[in-house]
Amino acid sequence: MNKCLLSKWIFKIERGDGNICCNLLRKKYLGTKRLHGNQDCCERGLRYVIVNGKKVRFWHDVWIGECPLRQTHLYQINNQQEGCVHEVLGSGEVELTFRRNFGEREILEWEALLDMVGDTLLTQESDAVKWIFEKLGVFSTTSLYKEVTFPGMTNKWMLLVWEAKLLMASLQR
Repeated sequence: MNKCLLSKWIFKIERGDGNICCNLLRKKYLGTKRLHGNQDCCERGLRYVIVNGKKVRFWHDVWIGECPLRQTHLYQINNQQEGCVHEVLGSGEVELTFRRNFGEREILEWEALLDMVGDTLLTQESDAVKWIFEKLGVFSTTSLYKEVTFPGMTNKWMLLVWEAKLLMASLQR
């Protein structure tokens, strides 16, 4: 599947690989920060490890918890929807502004957000990325293909079909 192969390159670029192909893709296609169009397919398995927060988008990337923070109501009323973690947490405090005052729901979400990001410490080293569908955290097209084809489930009976040993003579009948 082409999306899986393209996602492999996106993972390598996000990881910071310095080979000639990654450098070419960075220069040609990354005028904006991401390779749009296929990023959603690859984002299913990307988890960022925050170190300096300059490469990771605060609301859009999964860096804390199990899903992007944009899934909260706070995202919709926030003024810095495209900001990176460093821009929001770089001063040691949460620097976000909103288009309107908070209601009861937003106050609860704000307190939960502060609890989640309160212990985040930023340093000078580069952020890292890992792939959650593999134990070692390294991308594989096979793991993404399985996730795209059968999201969230494994059909053990179907896997047995592929592992079955068949004699060639029985196929020729």
